[in-house]
Amino acid sequence: MNEETIDISKNNKPEMMSLVLKWGLIISFALVAISIIVYMAGMSTNKAIGWINYILMFVGVIFATKVYRDEKCGGYITFGSAFKFGFLTLFLVGIVTAIYTYIFFAFIAPELTGQILTQIENDMLNSGQSEEQIELAMSYTEKFMTPGWMVAWVVVGSVFMGTIFSLISAAIMKKENHELQPPV
Repeated sequence: MNEETIDISKNNKPEMMSLVLKWGLIISFALVAISIIVYMAGMSTNKAIGWINYILMFVGVIFATKVYRDEKCGGYITFGSAFKFGFLTLFLVGIVTAIYTYIFFAFIAPELTGQILTQIENDMLNSGQSEEQIELAMSYTEKFMTPGWMVAWVVVGSVFMGTIFSLISAAIMKKENHELQPPV
């Protein structure tokens, strides 16, 4: 082996965590900025806007994993390491956006909860549901439209989507170093 060969036994955990922190915060702040812009534009109840967040998270984790692979892992990364990096990054995104969600719905835009509930009720009316069904569904929906419950749903959703996005990202970004593997 020459001097340029990467020592895979070296513990790169601190380097991973510094990049998890860096990219987790970058993605989080981008999501928060989009949320504020959408709110200021009066488009918070537009369901299609939610896809922007998912696209940003997905593209962000792929790019972050590529940077980690190329800059810290010598251009190679296993599926497991790529998944771990992506999951930790998006888990941090979930925590930051959960904190933002609480602040946003509790202090910045508490009136938005009522607008969302009205939108949900209108969607149910347009789908042809009976008044009894709508009343029952709205009674349950209102219970879960508090800032605390919204934070819980953000965390659960972030873990779920973070797992899916990290699995896909790991499959795309994995690149095994065949020189370091024993011959078959």
